[in-house]
Amino acid sequence: MPRIDVLNALLGRGGFLDDYPYKGRYGVFVRSPYPHARILGIDVSKALNEGALVLTGKDFMARTVGSTEREGAGLETLPIAVDKVRYQGEPVVLVIADDPYKAMDLAELIDVQYEPLKPVRNIDDALRNESLVFEELGTNIVQSQVIEYGQMPDGPRELELNLYWSRSSGNPIETFAAIVYPEGGGVSIISNLQGGKSIVAEIERSLGIPIKHVPVRHGGSFGSKFSLVRYLIILAYAAYRFKTPIKWVETRTEHLMASNSSGPERKFKIKAYFDSEGVVKGLDISIWEDAGASKSSGQAFKPLGILAGPYKIRNLRYNATVVATNKNPAGAFRGAGTPPHTWALERVMDAIADELSLDRAEVRRRNLIDSFPYEAPYAYYDSGNPKGLLELALSRSDLFALRDENTGVGIAVSTDPSTPQGTEGIKLRISNGRIIVGLGFGGEGQGNEHTAVKLVAQLLDIPMDWVIYEYLPSNESPEAFGPGGSRMAVFTVGAVLGAVEELRARLFNKAVKVLGGNVTYEKGYFRSSDGRRVSILELGDEEVTYTYSAEARISRFIAYPFACDIAVVRYEDGKLKPIRHVVYLDPGNVIDEELVKEQVMGGTAIGISLALYEAYRYDEDGNLLTLSLGDYGLPTAMDIPEIEVHLVPSPSPVTPLGVKGIGEVPVGVAAAAVTSAVEDILRRRGIKARIDRVPIDPSLLA
Repeated sequence: MPRIDVLNALLGRGGFLDDYPYKGRYGVFVRSPYPHARILGIDVSKALNEGALVLTGKDFMARTVGSTEREGAGLETLPIAVDKVRYQGEPVVLVIADDPYKAMDLAELIDVQYEPLKPVRNIDDALRNESLVFEELGTNIVQSQVIEYGQMPDGPRELELNLYWSRSSGNPIETFAAIVYPEGGGVSIISNLQGGKSIVAEIERSLGIPIKHVPVRHGGSFGSKFSLVRYLIILAYAAYRFKTPIKWVETRTEHLMASNSSGPERKFKIKAYFDSEGVVKGLDISIWEDAGASKSSGQAFKPLGILAGPYKIRNLRYNATVVATNKNPAGAFRGAGTPPHTWALERVMDAIADELSLDRAEVRRRNLIDSFPYEAPYAYYDSGNPKGLLELALSRSDLFALRDENTGVGIAVSTDPSTPQGTEGIKLRISNGRIIVGLGFGGEGQGNEHTAVKLVAQLLDIPMDWVIYEYLPSNESPEAFGPGGSRMAVFTVGAVLGAVEELRARLFNKAVKVLGGNVTYEKGYFRSSDGRRVSILELGDEEVTYTYSAEARISRFIAYPFACDIAVVRYEDGKLKPIRHVVYLDPGNVIDEELVKEQVMGGTAIGISLALYEAYRYDEDGNLLTLSLGDYGLPTAMDIPEIEVHLVPSPSPVTPLGVKGIGEVPVGVAAAAVTSAVEDILRRRGIKARIDRVPIDPSLLA
């Protein structure tokens, strides 16, 4: 059956925030033109005289801020500047008017006086501490930690790599948007926030007032819309203070400049110890991560769930330093810090193979985990077959035959710490002749709604059109975190299984009362021994709320998918063009094959793009240059090759129905395979340069 969650969108029937009927005022933010400056004064009188409502950081300071920083989305730092701006585009004033264009005009009447300060432009600037993003810290280092397992060996062979992964952005089709209005003693919000009830609780804690959140379908997120929390807090307070509805829709430039949804900029220094056969004996990994203008730990510690990736390396040192800079705070972006780690590990494997003049695939074969479950020092790998995936990839002689002086083939293997521990609830009810699956979060496009409906139908052995879904407002929703961290396959399945079991038990008791004691069930009907039957939809209204919980054995992750990619890249006309890409992926048991393949294709496209195209770029004064999608380098459909996906399940023994989350694992491995393919071209041209940064500069091949 076609996906039920996208039909209306494909038919142009709306359902996104901007499609909602609205009467009220509109908000526009006055933003800092500087990456780093003192605010000397703010004159709002002209805007007030023209009828604007105005909210400044000093107005906001009256509220109690009790939230903590979370990947750039929390509130250890105020969401609107007070005495100092710390990144270009930081909100300084919220201007509210009756019309969106009038609000824009009135925003231009706000006079903000700045004293520009020396910007902290990058990691190197931050470490020099010549200028401080947060003076109260006395340093630009916001977190530093060393984690060790085993002991670093003494040789016999070793090499050191210095690598760089650029800052990037999720850039969903639909930017941030919200409608807020006062209601009772609190505020109601309609928004495309990524997340559920537990995320909404941050807004309540920050403002100290009741918040009702109504989720809507939104045009993608990739983690970015977690950081919408910061804007919702400002808007909610404004609606509460001024007793007026407010609508706000972010522009694309605002999103690129200030959305708090950038993937991490990261520098690596990795020292690898290995023997003459290419077997890795130890990895000493140092990273420096640019968290932007944030006191958050960023995404530097999510790789703790895959320190050695798919490899059986037990001697590990991980030295992570997170620094603040005068860039927009980095936030969650598909993989939340693991794609650069995967890419870096695969760079190490390629370098070891080249150092020993060994085949790159063979070095991987000698180091891959070959027995499951595998208990690493840092994580419990529940199931998988990475060697089997590698062999399938190596069997593709049709791809390797494409190699020539201008065409390279690269291969990479990975895993990802999918499915963080936690809880997720759903509400299952029968009403008006339908079974309704109530979800506590809005749809982002990955198909959670379709999966839930399909699974309910399968478990009850009924047609899918008997089942529909709805998004529940936070005051009606069970505990829900929502999508993020590749968690929804496991948690949706777990919650649906529990809810269906309880619903079936209740309906059985009802059926016994209607039909008598000897009752059987088949295809949506309870039947008595004398041939009478009753549909589950005819037994009256019923409602079940069920919360599924999962706890990890080691670290905070539960199920591990694996992937092996082959990338074919051609160099022509001074440009690098990916022409084929094949993925062999272990998603555990598959609920909907097409849905899984769609997710893998999307993640793979991002990985290819990060390797070849996408990056934030700044001038020497720290000003952002990539203020549009054209400047940023977002690829079109013409820039992404055909992506061929093969699913090779290794069911998880620790999750409901053996499923695994796969939303994030395709990203880093795709970038690594593309990088390896470009290096393959270099070697065939007799160029010994090593690619140590992405996106890749095509001039390396000139």
